This record gives sequence, structure tokens and C-alpha cells, in this order.
Amino acid sequence: ASVLKQLVATIGLDGFREGMRHYFRTYAYGNTTLPQFLEALETGSGRELRAWADIWLRTPSLNTIAAKWDADGERISGMTLTQTAPADYPTMRPHTLEVGLVRDEGGTLTVTSVPASIDGEEATVDAAIGKPKPSLVFPNYNDHGYTKVALDPESVAFARENLERIDDGLLRSLLWSSLWNMVRDQQLKSTDFLALVRERAAKEPRIDLTEVILNQAQTAMARFVTESNKEGEARLLFAAARDGLRGAPEGDAQITWMRAMVNAAAHADDLALLARLADGVESVPGLTVDQQMRWDIALKHVAYGVAGADGRIAAERDRDRSDRGSRAAIRASVSWPDAAVKTEAWAKFHGEGYGSLYETASAMAGFNWPKQRDLLEPYVEGFFTNVRGIFDTKDKEFYSDYFGALFPAYRVEQATLDRSERLLAEVADTVPTLTRMLREANDELGRAIRCRAYAAS
Repeated sequence: ASVLKQLVATIGLDGFREGMRHYFRTYAYGNTTLPQFLEALETGSGRELRAWADIWLRTPSLNTIAAKWDADGERISGMTLTQTAPADYPTMRPHTLEVGLVRDEGGTLTVTSVPASIDGEEATVDAAIGKPKPSLVFPNYNDHGYTKVALDPESVAFARENLERIDDGLLRSLLWSSLWNMVRDQQLKSTDFLALVRERAAKEPRIDLTEVILNQAQTAMARFVTESNKEGEARLLFAAARDGLRGAPEGDAQITWMRAMVNAAAHADDLALLARLADGVESVPGLTVDQQMRWDIALKHVAYGVAGADGRIAAERDRDRSDRGSRAAIRASVSWPDAAVKTEAWAKFHGEGYGSLYETASAMAGFNWPKQRDLLEPYVEGFFTNVRGIFDTKDKEFYSDYFGALFPAYRVEQATLDRSERLLAEVADTVPTLTRMLREANDELGRAIRCRAYAAS
């Protein structure tokens, strides 16, 4: 879909329409091939598209585009687009884009755009010269390009203070997405992104976008923040979610912020507040703590060794006699920070299991808690020693759950990545699914290591 949108931008809407008319007239009620489709569009647009299709459809890559610009007084004096590609996939694609220029004029934000194109590492945007000096520049306005965007420092600074003031919902969504990709690509510190979320997320008018932002913040906190800063960042995110909940309208917004509180809770005081909300000791007008939230709160009390956690689990099991309740209780039974519990669970994973596949998967989901990293130390090597045998002897559903739950992704450190890379080298392509899952896990682990180092720099 993104490539088709870029194709329309490249040949123009009129050319695309005429090409599609020719396509449907020529091939009505029949099947076609890609060359026939492209030939029809070439006829309609007068553009040669074979080389374009080769580089867009048959070549892997995802480019990042950034804008550099200068101003002479209150006018743009020059603007350049730069393009980069991953080292493993160094293809530079041609892009036809709109560059959005956001300007703060006396407290009112205006957005204009100018056309641009780039085919290589750099291109000038002549149409921008002479335009009023912008407060923010976004080189993929209206989302014509399949590309990541790296914002310039002035644009990042403006977004940090003014994101919610941008009326264009698509542009706001693209800006949040770009900021998140900049974190993942070590262009923006995870701690700066978390600060941005705390300051701006509660002011975002679209609750669906708020939910995405909060989930990204949770990932940043768990994966991209150093261990020494993690608890402090978790407390700050919890406090922001608490404030967001108190200011949210009834309905989906309250649910979104309450879930964010549960996800962020990692300190005894924050867990205690969740308990009071679940028990009705404290309340927020209009908020109902649903059963899934109650289970998530109870599970965290177990994993963090909070006094009375066993009673809380028992109470939730009495309240929820469904299959979900049964599986949540099994997960809780494995979540205790106790060496004997972990030993028994590990034996069951590799033996008789917990009954059904779903029950065993629930138990696996309760095994690895980052808070219990010292307790879980023996099972890091245990995973790498046993996982190939699991893939050789179990069915897809079991080994997928096993890998997803028990790969020690919470240990964001070079030693874990090195061990996983050694296993990948041993497996090579003899177990294709395991090879793919290891590659993906290693890619994410390596990224997390780099992001933590960048955040600490």
C-alpha cells in the first residue's frame, strides 16, 4: 500500500488515473502480471517504470530522510534533503515527497508544504527557498513516502513543546512515529523520549494515538533505559500516567491511562496505589478496574514479592472462574520470586507441562521477570542449551511459546547477545524457524544494547 502511494506521488494522480483506465479497459475480467500492470501505468503516465519497480519492489531497504535548512532573517535561504540506508541494505531509493513547514505565527500554527524529490544521498529543495522561516520541518508531509524521518534539532525542540497544538492528526501521528524511530536508531535518547511522553501525551487529543505512545514509552523504559535508571524512569512514567488518569474523560481514555499505570508500576508505593484502586479503597470517578487489570495488578504483587500477594491471587480466582482466570492463576504460580518455584516450573516446561498447551504457555509467561534477574541467572544458559531440542521435538505452537516467553530478552547485555549469536552460528540454517527467531531476537537485543549506551552517553 505504501509503495502504491509513492507510485502515485511519482507519476502524478492524473497519470495514475489514466493508467488505471487503460489497465481496466485492456484486462477486464482477466488476470495480469506485474509487468502488464506497469505497462498500463507507463501508457497512462508517459513514465518508464521498470527501473522504479525493480528498486522499490525487488530490492530490500528502508531509507531514512532528514532535512537540513538555513534561514536568512525570517526566510529560508536553503534546504537540503539527505538520505541514508542501513549498512546491510544500502539501496538508495528515489522518493517523491512533500516537505511540511510548520510555523508559529503569533500563537497560531500554520502548515504549508513544498514539493521535493531525492534520488541518492542528497538533494536540494529549491521550492522552499524564500518561504517564511519554519518552526518545524517534516520531509514526509501527507505520508507519500515509505521512509523513516529523522527530525532536525530545532524541529525536535519545537515538537517537545508544541506537539498537541498541531491540528493535523496525520502529521502529529507521523511526528510521534518519527520520534520513536529516532530513539530506536540512536538519534534521540530514550530518556528524552520518555520526558516528551510525560510532558505531551496527556495533551494528545486522539486516545488511539495516546495508547500507542504510552506503549512505546513502556518499551523504551523496559528495553532502552540503563538498569541504574530504570526504577527512576518507571516512577516518573507511573506518576505521569496517574496524572493522566485523573484528568482523563470517562471511558476509553481512563482505561488507557489505568493500563499505563499498571504497566509502569515497579515500586512498592506505586504497587500499593494500584492495590487501593483495585480494592476500592481509592477511586477515580467513572473508572472501573476491570478483571484483566485486576489480574495484572495481582501478578505484579506476586512477582515483586509484595506481602499479601497470595491472598490477592486467591481473591481474584474466586472472582474470575473463567478460563482466563485459570490461566492467570497458573501464570501467578510461576511468578513467585522463589528458587524452588522456578526449579519446579523449569522441570515442567521440559516434562509433563501444565496440562493443555494454553496452560503451559501461561506458566511460561510468568517465568521471566526482569525484577528477578539474579534468581533467573541459571536459566539463561538453560534456555540456550535446551531450545534447539524443543524445536526438534515439539510442535510449532509449543516452541513458539517457549521461545517467546523464555528467551532472556530482559538481560540487555553483550554476554547474552554473544551467547545467542553462538547458538545462531551452530544452528545455521538447519532449523529454519529457530534461525529466523534467533535473528530477530538478536537484532532487537543488539538495538536495545545500543540504545542504552546512547542514552547513557
